[in-house]
This record gives sequence, structure tokens and C-alpha cells, in this order.
Amino acid sequence: MTVAPDDPDTPFAGFLAAHLPEAAREMVTAVIKTVPDYERLPHDLIEQDLVRRAEENLRLFLRLLGEHRDPRPEDMTGMIDVAVRRAREGIPLDAVLAVYHRGALAAWNHLVTVAGTDREREELLAAVPLLLGYLGAVVPGVAASYLDERQDLHWEQREAKRALGQALLQGKPAELLAERFGITLGGYHVLALRTPEAAESGDGVRPAMRVIHGEIDALSPQALTVLDRAGGWVLVPATEPSARLDTAVGRIAAAAGVRVIAGTALAAMVSEIPARAEEAGEIARLALGLGRPTGVYRMSDLALQYQFARPGPARAWLLGLLGPLTDHPHLMQALRAYLAHDHNRVAAAESLVVHRNTLNYRLNRIAALTGYDPGRSEHTPLFAAALTAFDLAGADL
Repeated sequence: MTVAPDDPDTPFAGFLAAHLPEAAREMVTAVIKTVPDYERLPHDLIEQDLVRRAEENLRLFLRLLGEHRDPRPEDMTGMIDVAVRRAREGIPLDAVLAVYHRGALAAWNHLVTVAGTDREREELLAAVPLLLGYLGAVVPGVAASYLDERQDLHWEQREAKRALGQALLQGKPAELLAERFGITLGGYHVLALRTPEAAESGDGVRPAMRVIHGEIDALSPQALTVLDRAGGWVLVPATEPSARLDTAVGRIAAAAGVRVIAGTALAAMVSEIPARAEEAGEIARLALGLGRPTGVYRMSDLALQYQFARPGPARAWLLGLLGPLTDHPHLMQALRAYLAHDHNRVAAAESLVVHRNTLNYRLNRIAALTGYDPGRSEHTPLFAAALTAFDLAGADL
């Protein structure tokens, strides 16, 4: 008859205790060989900490065998401390958890090898369900503690980046703050992000923000984000190719299911960031107000609109040029069609579903009312600019 392996008075318990130190070293050796992240740990840490922790783990298992119970939270304090430490060291969770399984397997194989009698081997086999139960209790507890710590660390890092980003956007001294958080300052792509659908829908806000954070972190770990309900600001190191900004914004929009508009400008140095942020914000505002689709917009995309959105005598004159036409929608339509089809009167008439003579009449009426002829090469750019200013004014931009 096989003696229960969890009976502390049996020779089995003595067998485990006698071989515990060497089993612990076998555990550490196996971990270092099979888990690359642990292989890179300092040698002193391996000798002084890992072996000691392995022995403590085995002694806990041996004690729980004798007490006929699963581990309680207070039993796992040491293991949780280690998990928290590994989280701070940046060791991935899969590596941390692999240690327990690799180590248990190594200890088991070693004990099977040194077992001197059939009875000891039988008792080792009988202990397998108990070992699996032990791992089943310990691993989830360690994983939860690790994830809690990583979440706290991630939050701290994100808040640090937010504080640094705010300082840069406001033109405040930021060198000491950057040095404190280990961030190298330089040139930045300044992005003004706008997610109108997320701002309007309470259900969409948090998913959109999570997606933005995830994609920006993937774009550059050195990126700085200052986000709110409607979007916010992102500073991406200028060393990142500009095309990656377009890819990231497209991925954000697809994953969050919202329209994402980004205005961008390049700040060659830290001192330029506030001015470039104002420029990027205006570009984003224009693209958003004009109903542009998801994308990254630059000054080259909206230079004319950018200029005409500003009050001034030129903008006022252009709006005045179209003043006589605002009560005649059919004339405005004719002018738009004529310009949209590059002065091709046949194509413009077909788009309006009218005869060419009708289009000619309307264009002549425009010339008579405004004093400027859309058909003349020197007047055509004036009408194109006037329509741009008119559309901007209608969009309240």
C-alpha cells in the first residue's frame, strides 16, 4: 500500500526535504537555460536571490502537503514581491509565469532521478495532482500581482509623458522633467487629433482613447500624448518617418470605429512646438469643419483654406465678390460646376443636366452681377478663391 505523500511523518517528506537544496538549484539552472529574460539577469542575483526563492517555494509546497491545504494569500507574499520586482524590471509576464512551470518540471525530474526505491517513485507520482493544484493556485495570484504593478507603472509613465507634453506645448521649461523621466528632447511631429464622433458619444470615448494610446505607443515609445474627449495632442519624435503618422491615424480610425482627423506640423526644435501646435490645431479644425475624411492633413493640403480662414481685407473682398450671387442658387451651382470641370462647359452643363446654352447664360449673368467674368483667365482664380472663402465662412471657420 502506497503511503500518502502529504503525510509529514512519512519517509517521503524526509526524502523531499533532504533533496530540496539540490532540487532548487536544478530549478534555477533549468529556468536560466530555457527562459532568455532570466539568462540576462546579473550573476549575483541568480546566486543570491533565485536559488533562495526556489528553496522557499519548495519548502512552502512541502509545508502545504503536510497541512493538507492549498496556498492562501499570506503564503504567497514572497512570490508576489518577486513578481512585482520583475514587473518593474520589465521582464514579460509570460517569462515570469514560465519560471514556475519550468522550475517545477526540473525539480520533478531531478527527484525522480535521485529516488532510490520504487516506493519513493510511486509517492512522487501520487504527488503530481497536489503539485498541479499548487501551481493552479500560485500562478494566477502571481499573474494578477504582476499585472496590477504593470498597470500602475504604465499609468505613472503615461502621466509623466502627459506632464512633459503639456510643458512643451505651453512653451514651459521641460529639460529637467525630460531628464527625470529618461526622455531625450528634439524635433517633433506635432499632431492635433480630433475624434468628433467619440466626443459626441459617451460610449465611444474610452474605446477611442484606448486605441489612440495603443497605436501611439506602438508608433513610438518616446511619443508624448495629451488627450481629452475630442482628441488632443501628440508629439512624435521627428526621427519617425512622416508616412507612419498616416498609417497610425488610419489604424486608430479603423479600430475605434470613428472618424479621426489629424493636423500636423513639424517642429524642428523644442522652442517651435507651441507655434507648430497652433498651426496643426488650425489645420485640424479646417479639415474637420470642411467634412474631410479620416486622415493626416498638412499645410500643403489646406494652405489656401488656412489663409482664407483668417479675417482680413482680402477675405472680406472675396466674400463680397459672391454677395450678388447668394440669392441665386442656380448661379452658384453653375459657377461651381464650371470651375470643378476645369472650365469645360460641355462637361459642366452635363453635370447640371442643362443645355450648354443655359450654362452660358448663367455664366454671363454672373459676369453682369459681379462685374467679373468667370470665363476670363485673370478672373477665374478670383472666383475659385471666393468660393473657398465662402465655404469656410459657411462652415463657421
